[in-house]
Order: sequence, then structure tokens, then C-alpha cells
Amino acid sequence: MILLLFDIDKTLIDRSECHHRAFSHAFQEVFQVNTDIDIINYHGKTDPQITCEVLKKEGLDENLIKKKLDEFKEILSSYFILNVKDDHIMVLEGVRDLLTELESQGILLGLITGNLESIARAKLKQVDLDKYFKLGGFGSDNYHRPYLVSTALKRASRKYNFSPDNSPAFVIGDTPRDIKAGLKNKTGTIGVSTGIYSPQELKDSGADFVLESLEYKKEFMRFIKSR
Repeated sequence: MILLLFDIDKTLIDRSECHHRAFSHAFQEVFQVNTDIDIINYHGKTDPQITCEVLKKEGLDENLIKKKLDEFKEILSSYFILNVKDDHIMVLEGVRDLLTELESQGILLGLITGNLESIARAKLKQVDLDKYFKLGGFGSDNYHRPYLVSTALKRASRKYNFSPDNSPAFVIGDTPRDIKAGLKNKTGTIGVSTGIYSPQELKDSGADFVLESLEYKKEFMRFIKSR
């Protein structure tokens, strides 16, 4: 059995404007702060991590942030779920074709994303990709991305008898944080330069294999079966 853990944003889909707006709404609603996630480099970070970094940069006390973080996540999720129907999420080139091929070959597919699980599932449902993914590690599981990979591996083991000691697992993502999270958990790593990071930056972060996009299905399939 092969297990593939995909990042979502800029790996499977382009940026969700609704997710972006949901953050701004929740910052105002919960903390009365008019701000935006663009004031930090949020790529590859979890939703709780983004929240804390933005608010710290705006000068808020860390204890106050922690105290209201659960409320913030509820507002963030509810706003997104209510408004995602009006979002124009674009599936990146080659993604549908690749996922269909992987599923047809019985490969176990999961997610490794900083999104809260409710937001991740709603995003993918909006573009009819949710049906492919059986499990995952999400920003609602932990603040730190490497723990999301270990969480997904445990879920695969518990639900599908996946053994990382006997079967290959891969993390696929567009940021060095995706790659490093996979390396920390001793999985294979595939970088895709469909985000803000170049192929060289992904290689330098330790990726085992780098593609310009998931359109390169033959190369992708050849690599995962060679491990």
C-alpha cells in the first residue's frame, strides 16, 4: 500500500479568497482588529499559527490570543462555510487527472494541510475533490505542521492498517514547510512549484523529487513506484 498526503492550497487548488476574507472577518469579530494575513508570510503555516503571528505583529498579548483562539477558530470556520459557495476556487492543472489515476490504482490518499478540517473539507467539496481523500492531518489537530503528518500517519495505520515501516508514504506540497514536515516524519517528499517557491528552493529544503506542477503524471507515478 502507498500513502500520499497532499497539501491543499497552491498544491491542489489556487488561493481561496473566501478563506482570506474569513480571517479578516474573524480578526475584527473576535479581537476588534482590522488586519489581514498578508502582513506575514503565511505560506505553509497552520491556521492557528497564522492567527497568532498576525495578532502578535499587531501588538496583542499572547495570553489574550490563546484565551480567544477557540472562539476565533469557530468564527473563522462558520464564516467560510457560509460563504464558500460564492468563492471561485480553481483546481490546478493536472490535479483531477492525477487523483483519478491514483484512486484507480488503489493508492491511499490523504491530506496534510494547515487549514482547519472543516475549512479543508468545505474547500474540496466546493470543487468536487473531497471524495478522493480518506484521512488527513489538519490545522485543527495541531499548531505545528510536522505533527499533522504524524497525525495523518497514525490515522492511516488505525483505519487502513497502513504500516510506515513496510509501505511508502509521501508528503506532497508547494512549500519548504511541507517538505520539512515530511522529512521530520521520515516520509518521502515531493515538491511542486505551483506556489511562491521555486523548484530550486524546494530542492534546497530537502525534497526527494520536484515537479513544476502535477500535470507531470507519468513522472509522478514513476517516482512513487520506484521507492
